[in-house]
Amino acid sequence: ILFNNINFSYKSNFENKVLKDVSAEFLGGKMTALVGHSGSGKSTLLNMIPRIYSPNEGNIQIDEQDISKINLNSLRKEISIVDQNITLFDDTVLNNIKYANPDASLEEIYEAADNAMCKDFIENLDNKYETRIGENGVKLSGGEKQRLSIARAFLKKSKIILLDEATSSLDSETEEKIQSALNKLILNKTTIVIAHRLSTILKSDKIYVVDKGKIIDSGNHKDLLSGSSVYKNFYERQIKQN
Repeated sequence: ILFNNINFSYKSNFENKVLKDVSAEFLGGKMTALVGHSGSGKSTLLNMIPRIYSPNEGNIQIDEQDISKINLNSLRKEISIVDQNITLFDDTVLNNIKYANPDASLEEIYEAADNAMCKDFIENLDNKYETRIGENGVKLSGGEKQRLSIARAFLKKSKIILLDEATSSLDSETEEKIQSALNKLILNKTTIVIAHRLSTILKSDKIYVVDKGKIIDSGNHKDLLSGSSVYKNFYERQIKQN
């Protein structure tokens, strides 16, 4: 995935550039992390890939194809997003997972749930997979909702995984389950992650440091620790939080 000289402003505030001349390369089958302080433009950058936003200038290519010229459905079919804002329906657990791939067999749905570490909590629900979860999953905990969204990503079998892995509100046992499900999900996938966790940052093949809408540094953890004051500061704050 290539970003070529991307500039972007929201229509509501056109004077304020959210992304400024961003160029970046995300290698196939590897994990790339975006780190930076809140409001630096990381989420906007991530949302450009499924064309939730389109650049004002510049272009984005996937496998040398300009994504603005690709059919939106076929583009999004290859992308799974796992973040805090999970849309769930007042329907059964089964149908909420199946939403990612309506043609999936029961066996595939059970396998996806198993891979996403959902099995234990689903087995404890009154009607297991047939339990209705209420509007936006009101009957589930935050960690359970997140695992359902990972199950959807497993079921979708897409080649690109976009993660905003803010798990700060979860207890450590749930966080561990989610982390091991994510590790399995991203294996050999092109993964771009807004990294909030130290372990994610350390495991990334490449890290981009985003600051005030610009990519100011890139490299692996070791390079950045010695060569980027913004990264070093970010990393040290993370250590204090852990």
